[in-house]
Amino acid sequence: MVYLFFLSSLVTSFLFVSPKNFHAPLQKGVSLFFFALCMYQFCKKKNETPSSHQNRYSNLIPFSIQNQKKILPYLVGISCFCFLLASTVHAYQLTDYFVGSFLFHDADYIGISDILISVWEGKGFESHYYSESINGSYLSHHFAPGMIFLSPFVGLVPNRYGLAVAVFFFYQLATMLWIYWAYRSHERNDSNLSFKFLVLWVVFTNQLYLYRIGSSYHFEILVVVSGFFFFFFWEKCRSLVIRETKQKSQTYIFTLSFLLLSLLFFLSQKEDVGIYLLLFLLPRSLYETYHLLVVKQFRSWKDLSPFQKHPSYGLLIVVVCTSIVYLVYVFFLYPYSNGSNSAFVWSKILRQDYHPFFKQVTSVTQSLQIFIELLVSGGLGILQMLPEFFGIGLVYLTHFFSSRPWHHEVYSYYSYSLVPFLLYSGILWLRSKKEISLPIVCLILSCLFWKNALDQHFPLGIKSKNQWFDQTIQSEVVEDLPRANEILISDSHPIHSQSLKQNPIVFSQYNLSFLITDKTKVYPLEKIEKQNEICRETNICYVVIAPQFTDEKLWPKKRILDLFSTSKPQPYQKIWQGKQIEVWKRMETN
Repeated sequence: MVYLFFLSSLVTSFLFVSPKNFHAPLQKGVSLFFFALCMYQFCKKKNETPSSHQNRYSNLIPFSIQNQKKILPYLVGISCFCFLLASTVHAYQLTDYFVGSFLFHDADYIGISDILISVWEGKGFESHYYSESINGSYLSHHFAPGMIFLSPFVGLVPNRYGLAVAVFFFYQLATMLWIYWAYRSHERNDSNLSFKFLVLWVVFTNQLYLYRIGSSYHFEILVVVSGFFFFFFWEKCRSLVIRETKQKSQTYIFTLSFLLLSLLFFLSQKEDVGIYLLLFLLPRSLYETYHLLVVKQFRSWKDLSPFQKHPSYGLLIVVVCTSIVYLVYVFFLYPYSNGSNSAFVWSKILRQDYHPFFKQVTSVTQSLQIFIELLVSGGLGILQMLPEFFGIGLVYLTHFFSSRPWHHEVYSYYSYSLVPFLLYSGILWLRSKKEISLPIVCLILSCLFWKNALDQHFPLGIKSKNQWFDQTIQSEVVEDLPRANEILISDSHPIHSQSLKQNPIVFSQYNLSFLITDKTKVYPLEKIEKQNEICRETNICYVVIAPQFTDEKLWPKKRILDLFSTSKPQPYQKIWQGKQIEVWKRMETN
């Protein structure tokens, strides 16, 4: 039976390296197999006599067999290795596909890369993609100083591939860390093989929502990694205060320090993480408060002293208070000190209205279905952990009431607000004394794989029948790019013979930015209206456009030409015309 769970943990690894047409049939087949096994185990259990039932569970066939217990760490190790290998291949193929399809547009990927390069160069969170000014701070758009951990990848990996490498690295790291914690908890708590661990092993290696964050090429994958460290040290501290040992004091202070650091690491990933953390902890806080006030029936206010008589409750107070102080700083003190009016940006974005074309979830029934699918992706163990269940429910309400389509649908990286709490709840379920039967295990995994099979983008295809751009025009753009980049790098055109002292500045349209050489500083074409201030940094400014190469719905050709026309009063001259790409250079003026 253990080998069956091992093979099930490899399903996503196989999907990463298999053709797209295998994905849905394979997952549906696995789902139907587990459902049939569920029915078989249920009927077998129902027809058992009390004596045979007792005999079966005394032997725990086949889970009490010691060689299966011994082989488990090797199987988990092989499973993790296969996941790392297959996901690395998938990351390479998917990134190559996005680059070849010109889908790394400047709105997100290039913009985030630009910020991280600024951090790496010591310029702080300077951004010209997410700021109305020329080079404003990204922290006024999203307060996410924790994204600094991605900057070494962006600074060291050439040709703007650094963010892709970083995101998939942390996606793999997050998966390995949560599996490691689950296995470690299983080893400490169970003398025999645990059904709950086997479920989580399969769930963590086939986590659809974690994959969505990892394949979004966005920085929110750090929320899952930092969430692991926070909850890991949170549980370490809680276990230390519960156990009464003579050496507890020094170890406890050391662990508490790491807890506070990991909490700041967690909160710093994005301004709204603290809100989600407070919502998640609210039911637990109310439960422990009720237990303290009613069950223990305190007689005086001195009995509420959390650090002396109720250290676990004291930890909760520390985490909640720290989160509140951090949120006050982020939403009120920082905007005030920065001279901006962004204190309520988070709530405004959630209430921002969108065209009905973008909205897929339109009813309470659909929202409830998404919530159930989220619970299935976590192994459904959360249903036995009531405070955590209600906590995740409160977090999900921010999605439910949001008018932002992607947030409402919990799509792409927007699941970052739920995944850390979902995985942590699974760990709590594993560490608890809650029981689960084999038929329920099979039913959970059947639902998991069926849900995954219904998502056409798990995993994302590396070949698409939908052509994003006209293939003839795209092939001509590909042909033009080497020559255009050669001009930008060398500045060898006869009208300028001086050597470069700084990297040239390039204004370019949304779908060309990624493939403009990283030896230049790329600005979005919209910023060309502020070129006089921008081009003070260097005397070398270019415009690189391909008006025919665009998506008429996303960026009409007319918009590209209109944006460029704002620069016509300036002395720009076309210095090269390829089949599609035009290179214009700003001439020096006296």
